[in-house]
Amino acid sequence: MVYKRAMWRLCMISAFVDKDLFAKNPKLARKIYLIKLFGIIGVLVTLPFGLLSMYYGNMKLSILLIVIAVFLSVNYFLVVKTTRYVFASNIIVYLFLLLFVYLVYSGGVENTGSLWIYAFPALALFLHGLKRGLVDIALFVILLTVMFLYPDDAFLSASYSDEYKLRLIFSFLVVSFLSSLYEYSSVKSHEQLEELTYKLIGIAKEEQLAEITSKRSINDEMEVFFYYAMEHDEDLSLVVCDINYLYDIQERYGKDVADMIIDEISKEIKKSIHNSLAISRWTGNEFLIVLPKTNYDDAYTYSKALEKRIKNLKIIHDRKPILCTLTTGVADAKNTKSIYGMIRHADTKMY
Repeated sequence: MVYKRAMWRLCMISAFVDKDLFAKNPKLARKIYLIKLFGIIGVLVTLPFGLLSMYYGNMKLSILLIVIAVFLSVNYFLVVKTTRYVFASNIIVYLFLLLFVYLVYSGGVENTGSLWIYAFPALALFLHGLKRGLVDIALFVILLTVMFLYPDDAFLSASYSDEYKLRLIFSFLVVSFLSSLYEYSSVKSHEQLEELTYKLIGIAKEEQLAEITSKRSINDEMEVFFYYAMEHDEDLSLVVCDINYLYDIQERYGKDVADMIIDEISKEIKKSIHNSLAISRWTGNEFLIVLPKTNYDDAYTYSKALEKRIKNLKIIHDRKPILCTLTTGVADAKNTKSIYGMIRHADTKMY
């Protein structure tokens, strides 16, 4: 809660934050906030400087800055209207990478264009995270080194002294190192807080029926899994299971026997996967299983294996076996805008 309050105060600096999303996934809400914020700041910087460059007759720089401002504006509305956050962050990072490379190449105004490159480490690390951000920074350093050290300044229009080139590269590396160190410590702190939070959630959510998660709790879990998969461009699938003829069994043998069957099947489903938080009793005779980092084909294979496993399950009442079977439906997160869309799709497949 302390982390969420701190993040909320930070994000409330602007009106760009979705309160519902923040409550479910503060990490993704922060990323979307940063994408929107960097987009707005980028437009406010590039558009005026583009017009100013046009006034002073520097048409190449002017066109580049105005084009970037237009792309950033479109990118902002792309974030608002869709969920393609990874694509939107790529647009911002690589547009500015292009701009900074050009400023180094051309020198900008009075050879001061290269001074803007110190903004790139923070930009790349905030929007792409530590690992991807370091790759972006390494790419920029390689480009910078090639431009500065290539014989006869073949990739430079501006003129720089050798001392300036070396100092610019080394100072950029120092800024990148400090920015990376800060991002690393921030990520580690968040991971420790997240791990502790999930442990507390796990303790609070164990339900009496075969110790699986309640429907109310799984709603929150599904949202976390869905937004995490969306943010990291990972696979996510779910399986809806229906116990066939459960009501007929209840009418014939009574409610206690029906409850025993539900309990036994719950335990068997729990044994079939590693993460007990990803299983829920969904309705009276239905279960929902969330499978993070699992594509559709693997989820389908799992569902068929589970059907076979339950069919072979020996449930005895009055020394007589009761045959129990499952019908399953599978859906994945591709081409789906919400976790509930996935559930509807899986339900349709099941029926």
